[in-house]
Amino acid sequence: MEGMLIFAGLFSAVLTAFLVESYKTLNRDPEDLTVLLLTRISEQIVASANGSASAIPLPLKFENDPGPTRAAFACNALWFLSLGLSLSCALIATLVEQWAREFLHRTDIHSAPIIRARVFSFLYYGLRRFNMHAIVDVIPLLLHLALLLFFSGLVAFLIPVNIAIAIIAAAMLFVLATAYSALTVFPLRYLDSPYRTPLTGAFWNVHQYFKTKRQHRGRAHPHTEGETKQTMIAALTRAATEVSKNHEDRDRAALTWTVKSLADDTELEPFVDAIPDILWGPEGRREPYHDIIRTLVVSRHTKLGSRIVALYKSCETGLLSPTTLKRRRIICMKAIWSIGPFLSPSDLSHLSRANFEKQRKNVTWDRDTDLEIPGLAHSMWALIPWMCFQFDAQRIKGTLGTRTSAYTFMHMINDLWPGFPVDYAALENTHRHTWETAPYLNLFDYFRSAIALHTLPYRFHSTLKFIELPQATPAPLRYDFDHTFTVAMQNLLPTDNTPEPGWRDTLVKELRRETPYWPPEAKTDRITLHSDFLRYLNDRISDEAVSEAMTPLTRMVQLWEVFANHLETVSTALDQQNTLTAMWRLLSLGLYPPPPLVSRFLDACLGLNIPSVPSVVAILKARHVRYSLDIKSDSPNSMDRWLVATVVPSTDTKSEHVNAVASTSSVKHSISITGDNPYVVLYTEFLEACTRSTETVGFPHEAARTFRFINLPGPLPHPDVVQKTNQIRFAVAFRNFFESPLCADLRPIIVHGSLMSRHTHGKWGSHGYDWWLSDPTAREIVVATLTQYAEEMASLDVYSMR
Repeated sequence: MEGMLIFAGLFSAVLTAFLVESYKTLNRDPEDLTVLLLTRISEQIVASANGSASAIPLPLKFENDPGPTRAAFACNALWFLSLGLSLSCALIATLVEQWAREFLHRTDIHSAPIIRARVFSFLYYGLRRFNMHAIVDVIPLLLHLALLLFFSGLVAFLIPVNIAIAIIAAAMLFVLATAYSALTVFPLRYLDSPYRTPLTGAFWNVHQYFKTKRQHRGRAHPHTEGETKQTMIAALTRAATEVSKNHEDRDRAALTWTVKSLADDTELEPFVDAIPDILWGPEGRREPYHDIIRTLVVSRHTKLGSRIVALYKSCETGLLSPTTLKRRRIICMKAIWSIGPFLSPSDLSHLSRANFEKQRKNVTWDRDTDLEIPGLAHSMWALIPWMCFQFDAQRIKGTLGTRTSAYTFMHMINDLWPGFPVDYAALENTHRHTWETAPYLNLFDYFRSAIALHTLPYRFHSTLKFIELPQATPAPLRYDFDHTFTVAMQNLLPTDNTPEPGWRDTLVKELRRETPYWPPEAKTDRITLHSDFLRYLNDRISDEAVSEAMTPLTRMVQLWEVFANHLETVSTALDQQNTLTAMWRLLSLGLYPPPPLVSRFLDACLGLNIPSVPSVVAILKARHVRYSLDIKSDSPNSMDRWLVATVVPSTDTKSEHVNAVASTSSVKHSISITGDNPYVVLYTEFLEACTRSTETVGFPHEAARTFRFINLPGPLPHPDVVQKTNQIRFAVAFRNFFESPLCADLRPIIVHGSLMSRHTHGKWGSHGYDWWLSDPTAREIVVATLTQYAEEMASLDVYSMR
């Protein structure tokens, strides 16, 4: 508005000067009367000389007085209109300034922010309601119209004076009007045009109106729901943001100009700070900007990669303050990690691990406050050696057979991984092996350094995706992998062994998943399980952590092949116990071996006098029964010999019926997969295993959880399904279990288990449920056992049971 006031004031002053001269043309000039009088006097003198006299008529009048000329009228009319518009613009601009000041005053007069916010929103929506923006847009339009009227009046003013000058003024007016019209309609065709006039918006609305009419021509319903007139701002925004070749070219040109204009490190630093966020988002790499940043990094005109490396090396000068040094180091590490795949060998040659180690020694990192720097450093130094290896491997790949290239390659490996053993005497035979194993050394080194931190390294998962590995880990690196896993366990189990998964569990999961450790099935017979792997399965408290880490592996046949091989080859009872408890942990989490391997595990468990054997065997058998029921298969297979009920001779002397049935010793009864008989037999076998436990043999591992796992799924079995022999066997095992002191804590689990829960709560015979123990002898034993148990609980005032 201040600009409008200045322009209106100057324009009005200039126009007034012209009007001072032009308004006189509207009245008769006084000199014309003088001319008329002199004309009459001359006429009288001539008449007197001729001897005649004539009287002068009074008052004097001009004969045939036409008034002001058309040019004078047009000129003054146009200029007075122009002056009126100019002064009106000045008045409106003054009022708008006053309204704006009043708006700000009313919104700032209150001290409470909430009141200011509500007053602001109230007045703002009032401003929009009464279209104040339209009044603001009218002011420059009126000034432009006043200027156009001024030039038109100037042409009319010059026509009586000089026709040639008038033509020049008219030509100037034509050029101005044409240019103004072009500037008005130019943005309608080119949305990126910087030219526009106050009439552009009106022309845009008219253009959109006719465009909509043309698009709806021929439709039965011309106004479709959701179709609205597009504003000029919306069209401009869409054109500026839509993905296109021109869009990428504009971004590339703008960023190239920006990089070139950054003169020193202070100006370059904010730009470098923005690179990671440009290339990486919450969902991973942002592909639309990938090629643009790559162009900036590798272009010889911008040399962004070299400039970032130089900015990083400026941290070694010792001239930066601690705060600036920390900020710049973080910024440069993030940027180098982000653009690592784009860096050239010349840029990577200026980054060496020796310099990194030197910086780490010279600069004290407070691991309690500067947790970000070590994580950044380790991720960056996992990626940089990988890139160096890729470049050098491509260069050497074609000439690996020469001795010179072999020496060059080995020196390169030593530079990247100090301490790597190099056998120069046998170099000709080992350099190819070194070229194949170097990436794994880099990966294992990254894992070991990450495990020692206090949090996950910077973009840990993305870094692992960068340093991808082949599909099989070389056998000579078994020691390096096992050592890495040992380091992980040494840091995880003593400090982070919590009920909830921790960040080190993520490392273990990625170490197992990203490293294709397991060889092909044909070679698993030569592989055994590492002791720390078993330690992790046995000692890690969090079931969720173990499940997340092991689920990907348990889907591989190779893991279970190695498990079976380890169980078959280990000789000490402690190793067998650790293997079986680890396997039970996996089974209890719902991670099962393939059905063809179940028989092999059961064969390996046969004859082992270890507490974990009954628990593992019970879950494996229950799993096989459920698998067979799922696929609806009752055909013979390798598991049939394990699903057989063997009647054990009873030492019970209380019941002749039991001994009579037990006389069928050593008779094997096959079990129908499709019935409920298998679950009763499995339940009975585990009851017997718990009863047979002694201080020497040991109680079954995690018996309570195993009982819950092998509980009968679904409704109770039908009396006709369970064989009489199995009923008596169950009854005897049930009674012996309740009489065993070692099983005292597990009796409530059995009472409330699926086989007994309905009957122990007095529901047999009601609601159509018949007790599945149809054999009188078996029922007699179970009822007597439950009655005695109920009396014991009632005497302790702990539990009462009908």
